Amino acid sequence: MKKWGEGMGMTNVESVVFDAQNNCLYVSNGENFAPGTKGYISKFNKNGELEQLKWVESLSRPTGMAIKNGQLWVADVNQLKVIDISSGKVIKKYPEPIENSGLNDVAINPRGEVYVTASFVHAVFKVEGDTLKLWLQDEKALQWANGIFATNQQVWVGGTLLSSINIETKEIREITSNPPIQDIDGLWPDGQDGYLISTVEGSSLWHLDAKGKSKLLHQGGDYLGDLQYVPEYASICIPRGNHKEKRYYLAVFELEGF
Repeated sequence: MKKWGEGMGMTNVESVVFDAQNNCLYVSNGENFAPGTKGYISKFNKNGELEQLKWVESLSRPTGMAIKNGQLWVADVNQLKVIDISSGKVIKKYPEPIENSGLNDVAINPRGEVYVTASFVHAVFKVEGDTLKLWLQDEKALQWANGIFATNQQVWVGGTLLSSINIETKEIREITSNPPIQDIDGLWPDGQDGYLISTVEGSSLWHLDAKGKSKLLHQGGDYLGDLQYVPEYASICIPRGNHKEKRYYLAVFELEGF
């Protein structure tokens, strides 16, 4: 495991996204989960060098991110913000449709549909026109909805449970694993109909195959945030840190297989 950016000033790192067009990575940072101006996004180049600690700043407390058409979409406490990547400027804001919803992670499918998890209200929101609207809410199946990934047919949501939602019918199917994976943070496809998953509980990294068989890849130590599998690096990138020691970095796990 490599530690990119350790000791270089990052704060409470949470999420990472790979920008394939510009061959770089963005990492969300912040302090308290509340509206404010102390949140920011760091930028790493392809070699793991921290190019800009505060590439975009004056955010609240950014968490999950996704990229669409040269724009970075960011869950920022009570607003979904759109950042123009070429300029690093916020160009649009979508207020949360339910107060104190806990916007958490963002997914954009190939059709360009934007979905956002809302942890505090156990829901998924969707951008419709110029508005962020409630798309689906379920206190059991979407409890503490956190990590999210979307295709044109399905939306996968990880929280207390892992669920798959049919976009057309909104039917929710619980995905079970053996051994079970709980308290999911990061969720990303492995390219083989399976998923790579990070959890809050136990600071664990898992691989879940298409048949529901789970394999523990890493456990313990510094906390794990959201993750992204980057095939270009053959690596899993995960923000990590230790709050007590105020030590934060981007962890890069190089994997030849699962």
